[in-house]
Amino acid sequence: MLTINIKFIAAELTPGLVGGEYSIAQGATVLDLLNHCASVCNTEVPEKNLQYLYPLFNSRPVRLETELTENGTLHFCRVVVGG
Repeated sequence: MLTINIKFIAAELTPGLVGGEYSIAQGATVLDLLNHCASVCNTEVPEKNLQYLYPLFNSRPVRLETELTENGTLHFCRVVVGG
């Protein structure tokens, strides 16, 4: 099992989710962890919001499909859009 500390910087995209330490099996994806967090918090992340999330794991950009293989900190930020 991995211990991941989650921090929600873009809280408007993840309503009802609470940051903190979560345990998940090694090899789970970032999206698996996000869904696990939603389940624990008894809520759902709107599907349309996923495209605006910019996850950083241990200060490195990752994708929702990225497998987690080590303990660390996962920040969910907002993608910068506009021009």
